[in-house]
Amino acid sequence: MGQHEPGVPLPFHKYCPYDGALLGCMTEHGHPRPICSQCGYIDYQNPRPAVAVIVCNDAHQLLLARRAAEPRKGHWDIPGGFMEAHESAEQAARREIAEETGLTISDLQYLGSLPDVYGPQGVPTINLCFLARVADQTPQASDDAAELAWFDCDRLPEEMAFAHQAIMLRWACGRLKRTEL
Repeated sequence: MGQHEPGVPLPFHKYCPYDGALLGCMTEHGHPRPICSQCGYIDYQNPRPAVAVIVCNDAHQLLLARRAAEPRKGHWDIPGGFMEAHESAEQAARREIAEETGLTISDLQYLGSLPDVYGPQGVPTINLCFLARVADQTPQASDDAAELAWFDCDRLPEEMAFAHQAIMLRWACGRLKRTEL
């Protein structure tokens, strides 16, 4: 593969996952792609799907989680995580919220999606953002969340764990101002 080019994601594989051959590089439609000269496997570096769920309470506060582990340990994060192979985005959203907060969410609304990267390897992600409502439940931090806290839209943390999250929080606050969840 040679030397890593800035702005180009690191390959998921250095060796072909099918025959173990060292991957070379080709350019396809202007994108560098790792390729196996033995079997023809191409690592398209498709993004890994993830969900982010902005939970809102009756006071229109948003629930954020302080990360318990790397990457970005200690930073505020929107609860969520990677989708499992058998799940829809909505199923993943409900599962991740239950795992990280113990909450059962309702009124799940899709807000949009944003690309980002995850971890020191710069794994590309596509983050599907949802807004959800919870009433009369007390969240309990667990799994990837060290701490949970409710925030007003005008008092959100200045720095979030991942770049896409500030935009998602603006989407959620804008939706809350325009409509009743």
